[in-house]
Amino acid sequence: MKLLGQLLVWGSLAVGALAAATAYLASLDAPNEQLVGLTLAAPAGVVELPDGTHGPIAEKDEKISESTLLTLRKAGVRNLRVKEFDFGRWRGKWYFAASLVVLLLGGRITRQSSKSKIAAEAKDGHAKSPKQTLQAIAEAVDRLRADLTGMPDAVAQTEAVVERLDELQKTHMTALVDAREALVATLGLAGYAGLMDAYASAERQINRAWSAAADGADHEMIACLEEASVLFEQARRKL
Repeated sequence: MKLLGQLLVWGSLAVGALAAATAYLASLDAPNEQLVGLTLAAPAGVVELPDGTHGPIAEKDEKISESTLLTLRKAGVRNLRVKEFDFGRWRGKWYFAASLVVLLLGGRITRQSSKSKIAAEAKDGHAKSPKQTLQAIAEAVDRLRADLTGMPDAVAQTEAVVERLDELQKTHMTALVDAREALVATLGLAGYAGLMDAYASAERQINRAWSAAADGADHEMIACLEEASVLFEQARRKL
């Protein structure tokens, strides 16, 4: 079902893009009163010039007149690209509308398929809860900050930060990134983007804290951990 949903999404996007490309096309089969006065968005037609070269019958930005229409029709031109949009003139509007419907349907099928998969995995006990993972990350950072206050010197603190953040990055933080499908299915793309914005900021502070600890910059290390703790709490609220 998920594959079907994705095919519907991509197919509707392709059809919608093609239909949208016709929005500013004006057919020369239309009566003159619908075309006269429109502004060309691109040169139209080809005519042989006195010097033997070829040029357009009508130039870009030229206002269409009845004489221009007559010349273009005689030259076999079928469509003009104009600057003015008219819904009634848009021949691809129903294809575009249909593509929107199919796009929504495909997105719904894809999301429902992801939710069903997540529910099945959770029932079997194999799913990892993104909420629990994020909570574990936040608690690990808070626990590290608390433990640092009881360590005898800066050397012990920096060694602990390097070791424990390295472990955190390889376990819980990797698991949260791997849970992208579950997060998108639960929150939607907009909700996922908001969550990951806060999470990415927190992750950068973790990386900076690790680098500062490796360089022996203990004051910057502490500041980065404090900032990471605040940002992880923001991410938890978004989730």
